[in-house]
Amino acid sequence: MKSEIKDISPTKKNIEIEVLAEEFDSFCQEALKELAKELELPGFRKGMVPESLAKEKIGENSILSLAAENAIKKNWIDFFRQTDLEIVSQPIINIIKLARGNPFVFSAEVDVLTDIKLPDIEALAKSIKKDEEIKVEQAEIDEAILWLQQSRAKFEDKQGKAEKGDWAEITLNNKDKDSFILGKGHYLDDKILGMEPGEEKEVEVNNTKVKIKLDSLKKVKMPEINDEWAKTLGGFPSLEALKESIEQGIKQEKDIALKQKKRIEFLEKIAAKTKVETPESLVKREAQGLMENLESRVNAELGISLEEYLAQVKKTKEQVEKEFEKIGEDRVRNFLIVRQIIKNEKIEAKEEEINEKVQEMINNYSSPEQAQKEIDLNKVKMYIEDEIKTEKAFNLFGF
Repeated sequence: MKSEIKDISPTKKNIEIEVLAEEFDSFCQEALKELAKELELPGFRKGMVPESLAKEKIGENSILSLAAENAIKKNWIDFFRQTDLEIVSQPIINIIKLARGNPFVFSAEVDVLTDIKLPDIEALAKSIKKDEEIKVEQAEIDEAILWLQQSRAKFEDKQGKAEKGDWAEITLNNKDKDSFILGKGHYLDDKILGMEPGEEKEVEVNNTKVKIKLDSLKKVKMPEINDEWAKTLGGFPSLEALKESIEQGIKQEKDIALKQKKRIEFLEKIAAKTKVETPESLVKREAQGLMENLESRVNAELGISLEEYLAQVKKTKEQVEKEFEKIGEDRVRNFLIVRQIIKNEKIEAKEEEINEKVQEMINNYSSPEQAQKEIDLNKVKMYIEDEIKTEKAFNLFGF
């Protein structure tokens, strides 16, 4: 096998592969045998037709077509295993020369990852303020306590008009269920107040028409907030201990959000001083994932199709795809920057680190056997390895 790599763009390559005539003749012989196995002719058992007769009956074009398919499959796999290129897309195959007794030549167009010349990222990291004090407001703790109180409330059926403080159970667009306490900021609050159980109406929410049915109303009886109540929520010795635990949880959430914000700021500063070529296939993959997620959310939350949603928000699918491609490009750009940092700094994930994370994931399943059934261990290990390296890359610069 001979191969020649030609540049189409910094992230796209055309690989021309030549299979020697003698080797391709072997593929033709194998193709004939493979096709002859299924051949049935009068006077012969299936698969027992003489080669010369089988060749005549099958036809040269069918033999060459299968031989080419098998030759491409084998030689592309061989090239992929040997090359230093980081190929990130399925190959677009084009047959250049196909004739018995001659070398078989085909090309494969692929997207690849390329190295990026990074600026002085240490200086950029130092320019970002890191030590920001994280504060938890009393109102945030009170809100969490209220949520816990509501989750432990008792209910009594109610007839009459919906009022603030009632528990409402609704159906959206004849299929999606929702339930909540009125007057606590739900986006449908003002649409439901005044309705009676069994009543239906069509309303407009964010330029989208939604059909609401009030299935039932309930009076809410809240438990008293005190030490005894706190003890029922997981062994807290007092209400004060519960509030301290909530405060710590909110702090952790804010710390994670702040860290993520700083990381994005870091990557944006690098991107502003770096030329990053993003492979088209990766950007399209990200955009497609965003579109599928939108379609799933619209269906689950609004109970309508993507087409109906787009009509109501007065956007075409093409417009949304363009918006998602921009988001996808940003995501791929950030991935490539982090990848280059990992490469430059020679960051590695140790086997014991990977195994520890894998075990943590397996522990979430009812048994190791159940975990093996539901996850692809090799893919999980690759994902965790990338995750560890990424975390180390950010940590190296204080994020």
